[in-house]
Amino acid sequence: MSRIWRSSLSKELKVRFFKGTVESILLYGCKAWALTEAMEHSLDGTYTRMLRKVLNIHWSSHTPNEVLYGDLPHVSNTIAARRLQLAGHCIRHPELSAQPLVLWEPSHDRRGRGRPKATYVDTLKTDTGARDAAELATLMRDRDIWHGHVVGR
Repeated sequence: MSRIWRSSLSKELKVRFFKGTVESILLYGCKAWALTEAMEHSLDGTYTRMLRKVLNIHWSSHTPNEVLYGDLPHVSNTIAARRLQLAGHCIRHPELSAQPLVLWEPSHDRRGRGRPKATYVDTLKTDTGARDAAELATLMRDRDIWHGHVVGR
């Protein structure tokens, strides 16, 4: 049954089905994720392996990812765009209770040992190239500029 499914459907239909089922489950709640580069790399690799499986393209066929993806964005770019979209919406909507929490940064008296945890604000700054939370808030309040950041992902 699975062999018939893999060979009889067009690539476009397989990709649409994959995005509607697998991608929607994989990216559930991704708007609030604060990911490190290693996590993004791992998600990209997982997404690529699943896409290869759906399209029935074996890794040993040496098909480049550019051909595999076509016009699909990498999953890390999709996550960043969704995260930016939610953050901008929350900042521009004054009645939301989440508005003051979007740019909240912990202020501890002393730092714990090891690498600091990835925060949501740090992730937003990395996504946009902003230097600090004040610059980030200014960018978010202007819908046209913020939309450029979201679409640019």
